[in-house]
Amino acid sequence: KSREIIDEADKVAAQLNEFINYSRPREVRRAKLALGSVVNEVVRALNYDREEKKITLQIKGEQLSIEADEQLLRQALFNLLLNAIQAVDGSGEIQVVAEKRNATEALLEVRDNGPGVPPDRRSEIFKPYFTTQKTGTGLGLAVVQQIVLAHGWEIECLGNEPRGAVFRITHLKLAL
Repeated sequence: KSREIIDEADKVAAQLNEFINYSRPREVRRAKLALGSVVNEVVRALNYDREEKKITLQIKGEQLSIEADEQLLRQALFNLLLNAIQAVDGSGEIQVVAEKRNATEALLEVRDNGPGVPPDRRSEIFKPYFTTQKTGTGLGLAVVQQIVLAHGWEIECLGNEPRGAVFRITHLKLAL
């Protein structure tokens, strides 16, 4: 019985954290970061969840340095990857791709082969409290969008061929 109470308390604490996280104003402290190492750290933090579902994860693209707030970038990536892990089922595949767009900007994509997001819901999923998960608060992607916008970036959700979703963050400033 006490185990259940603890589990329940953990859930409530996690949800409260999301609410606090969502309502807190975003102060962006920019620094030069190696995007690849931030991605690697977040991926490592989610290893257990990923291995439990036997999901293959590939990190692709170029080694880029960008201007960003490391804590906020981590949080956004964590939410996007957790989302992808929750979305995919057996033989799930996730890719994180970093690419240079031009001399000053990069893009970052988190791609999965889950069920994808129907086109008519792709703008809705970033709204607070929108969720398709039984236990979700619907704040994960809202927080991601806040962090993205606070940096002056943009995020969109696209279809992934032949199936799945792509979350694409654009206008990341390269650190020169």
